[in-house]
Amino acid sequence: MKLLLGIPSAGSPAALFSESLAQMKLPESTRFERIVVTGNYVPAQRELVIERALEIGADIVVMCDDDMVLPPSAFVDLCALLGDDERVALAGALYYSRDGFRPMAVDDWDENDTRTATIPAFDREPIEVDGVGFGCVAIRVAALRNLMPPYFAAHVFVERAAARVRVCNEDYLFCARLRRAGYRVLLDPSVRCGHYDRQSKSVAPASWESPDVTRHRRMAALVDGKPSLVEAREAAYSTAEAHVHAGLDYIVVP
Repeated sequence: MKLLLGIPSAGSPAALFSESLAQMKLPESTRFERIVVTGNYVPAQRELVIERALEIGADIVVMCDDDMVLPPSAFVDLCALLGDDERVALAGALYYSRDGFRPMAVDDWDENDTRTATIPAFDREPIEVDGVGFGCVAIRVAALRNLMPPYFAAHVFVERAAARVRVCNEDYLFCARLRRAGYRVLLDPSVRCGHYDRQSKSVAPASWESPDVTRHRRMAALVDGKPSLVEAREAAYSTAEAHVHAGLDYIVVP
């Protein structure tokens, strides 16, 4: 098996990420290559990782963000989860947002109205989901050959009140493309990655949620003016959402 490790990076990988990567185990009989793509637009960085995987004829591409704290068996476990079922195109590890607020996995996700998203119920066993965050994922390269490039779109999340703009959801949008093409996306909650926050110099989550909590389907909502996770329900949306389409061109040079 030929495996490509792709790392999108702003140029300064977290020390904890590098240390955990040095301890990483690989599946048996694996030929291994690595590519680090630097920049400030993650969707295009992920695009170059995929292009490289196709170019070298990789069987699996593992993509990791450079602020993850990885368990030593993460690559082995996620690659094994892809297994022999060719419909399983992607397997992702469990991790939380940098603030520890929510697990980075979704169900009921609609790219035209992201308010509908719920956090799937999970315990320790792998489950099928609508999407996973790309902090640490394994992707079956054969599935990519059935998609048309460019592979990654993105949402630009504009928060007027906070005067803040974020590029996001390229991972969930990619998962949605796979599902539309007939593939399955899996979350393995037993592969647990820490998420390092450079500002606070802390790793999220500070402690893992108990199964009594995670076995319930939840969603983000405002409770007394504060973002909270509540039991999933219809029409629990906290804010209005409008989609405005803007053009984007890649200028590609050798």
